[in-house]
Amino acid sequence: MKHFFFFIFLIIPSVVFAEEKKTSLMEPLSAGSVIQVFAGLVAVLLLFGVIIFVLKRMGGFRSNQGGNMQIVDGVSVSARDRVLLVQVGEKQVLIGVSPGGISSIATFDEPVILPHENTTGNGFSGLLQDQLKSRLKPQQKKSKDQS
Repeated sequence: MKHFFFFIFLIIPSVVFAEEKKTSLMEPLSAGSVIQVFAGLVAVLLLFGVIIFVLKRMGGFRSNQGGNMQIVDGVSVSARDRVLLVQVGEKQVLIGVSPGGISSIATFDEPVILPHENTTGNGFSGLLQDQLKSRLKPQQKKSKDQS
């Protein structure tokens, strides 16, 4: 607050003793100034877009240098929820991530998926879907037997 008053006291004399300039200034709402403002706005938004695109392509600020923990694979369960397989040392941990928090689902002593494996085919998402299907089959049989 002290700096604010100091700044004001420095500005006041220049405003009080300032001479009125005879040059004409552009009107604030002239077509040229409006175009200039919008061009600047578009340039800044394009710059932000390019920076965000580059960070997404490069993986953001994540770094795998010398860490013993890494995300092996992940699946989006819904728009806001994910299931991740995390490698911690020699163990792998299956965790659920949601806006409400993070919870551990299972811990595997042996690696389910190797971190360097290509997971494009039947990777973690395929294994998770197989497990979900196998758990749903007994429930479907029970509901058919009851009817």
